[in-house]
Amino acid sequence: MADLDAARAFLQARFGFADFLPGQAPAIEAALDGEDIFVLAPTGAGKSLVYQLPALVRPGLTVVVSPLVALMRDQAGKLAALGLPAAALYAELAPQEYRRICDGLESRRLRLLYVSPERLVDSGALALLRAADVRALAVDEAHCVSQWGHDFRPDYRRIAATADLLGRPQIIATTATASPRAREDIVENLFVRPPRLFVGSFRRPAIALAALVRDRDRLGQIVNLVRARRGRSGIVYCRTREAADRVAVALMGAGLAAASYHAGLPAELRAARQDEFLERSDLTIVATIAFGLGVDKPDVRFVIHYDAPEDLETLYQESGRAGRDGLPAEAVALYSPRAMAQLRAARFDLARLDPAAAERARALPDYFLGETCREQALLRALGEAAPPCGRCDNCHRGGSAARRAARFFRAAPREAWSLARHGLTSGFAALFPGPATAVETPAPAPEPAGEDWTRGRKILTVEQSRRLERLRAARLAIARKARLAPVRIIGDEALIRMVDSPPASLPELVAAYGDASGFLARYGISLVESAVIDNV
Repeated sequence: MADLDAARAFLQARFGFADFLPGQAPAIEAALDGEDIFVLAPTGAGKSLVYQLPALVRPGLTVVVSPLVALMRDQAGKLAALGLPAAALYAELAPQEYRRICDGLESRRLRLLYVSPERLVDSGALALLRAADVRALAVDEAHCVSQWGHDFRPDYRRIAATADLLGRPQIIATTATASPRAREDIVENLFVRPPRLFVGSFRRPAIALAALVRDRDRLGQIVNLVRARRGRSGIVYCRTREAADRVAVALMGAGLAAASYHAGLPAELRAARQDEFLERSDLTIVATIAFGLGVDKPDVRFVIHYDAPEDLETLYQESGRAGRDGLPAEAVALYSPRAMAQLRAARFDLARLDPAAAERARALPDYFLGETCREQALLRALGEAAPPCGRCDNCHRGGSAARRAARFFRAAPREAWSLARHGLTSGFAALFPGPATAVETPAPAPEPAGEDWTRGRKILTVEQSRRLERLRAARLAIARKARLAPVRIIGDEALIRMVDSPPASLPELVAAYGDASGFLARYGISLVESAVIDNV
């Protein structure tokens, strides 16, 4: 308990958070006790702190395996901006930065080192780590371990063998997306000791899901969607680099703030665009899947998919980059009815060859072509039963099974007749569930396996959301003047508390939220003025 109290004090003093998020404390306490743990929780639930805080309050090195250089740069950069001993090791490092990391490892000053799975198994890096007292090995985006995951990376399978070479340190795995089958695969291929499992609900109350049939003029459709959200931060996902560049040019041609991001751009340009996206609140990034994984930007207000993702786990992962601050956000995906109908028809042939592939082929078209709650369909793929969300387009719209069946035949008659050949057209209520399913109140969802992670998170009203946006704008202005990361002025949790309890003066602000770094006392007066004016 004393270790957890020390971690809480560190959280308040250095990160600016008033307390742990719901579910964080038990997982962090287990990590502090040296247990192997596996945390599954939605984006924005604070999984990174489960390995960051123990690493910072106890001796020894924690190596964090991360799938993308952009992700490593983002997380290590944020910690370094807080004055914390963290770094990222990747191929493009300047020689002097590599030397600085080596010195930090040799002197034991470095507490957190981010590496890619490919770098982890490199002989030179492995020699450095074996001499550096690795206490814990944290595996971020752990779904990459599983061949049943949506983003399988073969090098992630080699982490367990590398852990043996490092003396089998504590293993901490985290992910926001893993189906039940993928979870079993991760545990089997990553852990030697059975891990303690922490699982939260995958529901995202802030995000309204929607799907739109793509127009012939898809570029124009995207421009109109982004124009309707002008001035907000958003991401448009494309499957190819060429599409990302084409969409970004179309958005800029329409006078919208936009930039593309993909692996074909120079590393310096990618880094500059990521930094600009993190700083601005009105920029749309048009990206391939190379962008966004784990990047901590809380105020993304919309995610749009230019192409339908390949599976629902990818859709869930990418959509979850919106609304990480708990405020209202949107996730809109464009799709082709014909392509979805083809996939739906093909699943009957797949069922004979590969039942798992058939199940994945069923889930995606059911999400796009069905008219029941979209969140229910999304969560079903992750093994969670849930009541209708009440926010998605289907929950608002409803419809009849007969009408959906007719639309299916019109959109893809050849695929519809393929279904008929399988004798499956007699029960369209089964193929196209009716609106009664979307509006009736189901039995309570079963509790997820493992320990609860996210129960009790605060959901803000529209007016509270507006107040929080204004407080964030004031904090950003202060941070720019001070040339500091916004979180060093005051954390997000404290800002949310200020929505309901605004301080009347600067001394009251400092007394209420703490000021170990001294930044609030120096720069906080405009934040107080913003809070007070907003509540007059």
